[in-house]
Amino acid sequence: MFEDLFVVDFTRVVAGPYCTRMLADLGAQVIKIDAVPEKLGEFKDSISLEDAARLRSAGGISNNLGKRSLSIDLKDPDSADVINRLLERADIVVENFKPGVMESLGIGPNTCLAVNPRLIYAGLSGFGQDSSRRAFGATAHAESGWLWVQQQSASTDEVFAPGVTVADLVTGSNAFSGILAALYAREKTGFGQIVDVSLMDSQFQMLNSVMEPILNGGSKDEFKPFRHPLYKSRDGKMISINIGNERNWDRIAQAIGESNTQMPTSPKASDDLIRTWVANLSSEDLAARMDAFGAPYGITLTAHEAASHVHFQDRQMIADVADPITKSTRAVNSPLFFSAMQSEATEPAPLIGQHTKSILKEIGVPGEEIEELISAHVIFQLPLIEQE
Repeated sequence: MFEDLFVVDFTRVVAGPYCTRMLADLGAQVIKIDAVPEKLGEFKDSISLEDAARLRSAGGISNNLGKRSLSIDLKDPDSADVINRLLERADIVVENFKPGVMESLGIGPNTCLAVNPRLIYAGLSGFGQDSSRRAFGATAHAESGWLWVQQQSASTDEVFAPGVTVADLVTGSNAFSGILAALYAREKTGFGQIVDVSLMDSQFQMLNSVMEPILNGGSKDEFKPFRHPLYKSRDGKMISINIGNERNWDRIAQAIGESNTQMPTSPKASDDLIRTWVANLSSEDLAARMDAFGAPYGITLTAHEAASHVHFQDRQMIADVADPITKSTRAVNSPLFFSAMQSEATEPAPLIGQHTKSILKEIGVPGEEIEELISAHVIFQLPLIEQE
């Protein structure tokens, strides 16, 4: 779908690479900009497998699938021509530096748009492009109120950190959506624009239903945390069952063999009844019964059990992708399914500088100049990897 889109990816950590991985899954040509490695003297005409394994592109394997790496020293003045050539070719730039860093490198958003007025420039940050404050996802978790919301739901004495950096993931998804909207706008206007997405705003917006009563006068004492109940089955599995409404209650009651039991008017009474019913059934028996009557439920699994879930196998949500170090790797695939196009991980995650020469040739940098830039350590091309 996006095979004709050229993306220059300056991102690292989580939110940015997560966003550009989604573009790569849709076929975009994503060029990952990586720093030139230190101790270049160690790398001659070839590199050991062990040394190569230390040159993974910033952002991790899963979030870099389908990208190519260009290793370049952005602080070196001699890198300017290469960067300008990339910008002239690019449809999209994505970066998640602290606001002001790109300007200090001479490639801030306004400069980039001056070079290429059709460019979509997506800046991901902690507090927005008008703030100089540094942040990670954990910052947004704390200051958006989400850790407090978790604490209220779990009734714990203290707030606690989540097991995954949700703020980064929702920010990456929002940036992806913003880029798509800007691309659509470009089709109408012919011009690109700046997309400004922050961790704080994204995490806060994710709490919109929680904030609704608070923003309309609800006090702290009136706050009622929302939490789906969990019930323990006879074999000790925790089962998620959301009663929802009377129609769904009827499905649950029929599945459990209590079709004559009407839904109590009290939520606590409804909860207590289901708790008693579930306690008398094994998780396997309960699942079969609920499936037979179309009643929604969820059996709590470990992450290791979930990785083998038949649903993910049937939906091909586990991708087997080649890898320059381990030969192959498995990763979570794209969750987007279309009737007339593909979104999937098909290409490896790059090592730092693995594609530097080929990318520069594509954008018209002469071969002699490429060699000079390599000799001056302005750019780095990964040497041939020695196979064991």
